[in-house]
Amino acid sequence: MKPPRFVVVSTGSELTAGRSQDTNSSWIANELFGHGFSVEKFLVLPDSPELIERELRSLSKEGDRENPLVVVMTGGLGPTEDDYTLQVVCGLTDSSPVEDPTALDRLKAIYRLRGRLFEENLKTAIRQVSIPSRSEVLPNSVGIAPGFWVELSPGSHLACMPGVPKEMTAMFSSYLAPVLKNMFRSGELHSDFLFVWGMSESTFQQEFIQGISVLREGKAIWGVAAKRGFLRVTYQSANPEIVSELIRATREKYGEICTGDVFEELPKLLLERKLTVGTAESCTGGLAAKLFTDRPGSSEYFLGAIVSYANEVKVRQLGVRKNTLETHGAVSRETAEEMAEGAAKALETDLAISITGIAGPSGGTPTKKVGTVFIGIHVRGKGTIVHELYFPFKRDLFRDATATTSLYLLYNRLRNDA
Repeated sequence: MKPPRFVVVSTGSELTAGRSQDTNSSWIANELFGHGFSVEKFLVLPDSPELIERELRSLSKEGDRENPLVVVMTGGLGPTEDDYTLQVVCGLTDSSPVEDPTALDRLKAIYRLRGRLFEENLKTAIRQVSIPSRSEVLPNSVGIAPGFWVELSPGSHLACMPGVPKEMTAMFSSYLAPVLKNMFRSGELHSDFLFVWGMSESTFQQEFIQGISVLREGKAIWGVAAKRGFLRVTYQSANPEIVSELIRATREKYGEICTGDVFEELPKLLLERKLTVGTAESCTGGLAAKLFTDRPGSSEYFLGAIVSYANEVKVRQLGVRKNTLETHGAVSRETAEEMAEGAAKALETDLAISITGIAGPSGGTPTKKVGTVFIGIHVRGKGTIVHELYFPFKRDLFRDATATTSLYLLYNRLRNDA
């Protein structure tokens, strides 16, 4: 069996009318590339059941068992009248809607919390938590509506996911990617990747990629996913030695800002060394703690967090001196140092991360612009190192980039202290 061909379909009249931008398709294509697959084409369709059915029916005829086709579709899984994905796929696969028990339980819990009777909107709710009877569920760990995986015809497969980016990306990474890996063999390509921290895509391409002959000659291909605070750079080639050389050259060029998957490697390092960690966060509001606790089993090394948004909390809970705040300000190297040391003491951890910055859109000064952040990394017996960084991004992106970078800085210090 040959590697599957991929078609990515985004649905939504807001996309075809130009009111919203389709960011899902490019993200999916980049992730598939990282897994050794390539996308043949993109389709964007309005919320029209007739058009969606026609395109899916046509695509279902393009694959067979020797030349499989996978359609990855986002959108149309919500509770409103213009969400047609479930209806169309049930018709194409001779299925009927069946409730996913896990999604239904979550929806009931939400209605109870909101003080509404679930029965008031039973019809709509069931539609939102249903999947075709002939499909396999793709759980939604972020939202309500589950996705699903179904065979349209022998050799033609369809994955349906929500259009909400956060729900889609979590579902793809946790559930769809493992399905694809188990069912299909990627092309005869060897692949590897690196994270490059604090680097823009354009700068990376100009500084490094343009000078690599094997890429210019087509002996290897590369792709980059711009994440929040770092790039995920992937290389692929039929020759594994070329991939290894590209990885080596990238590490040689960028040194310490090159890592593997920090979100996998940092927990392993903490477990191997039997170290515990906590966070003291101001502008990120607990996002660094969330990154730790997103991983199952994190209770073995992550003990807690103190979200010290107000100066009073910095003083009372972390022991930051009032004189430090008055002299240097809440966003300062000195405050970050005292926050980290106070967190390690209060939480009784071996390690601590502190974060204090100006997320914006207001609050900046001529000497401390919006986007300025101080990140402290405390190691018991070895003191605290504070990093001053500048992320000139919008508030949400600033907070996410700061949180991810704080984990990188902790990882980098630990690997250098080895």
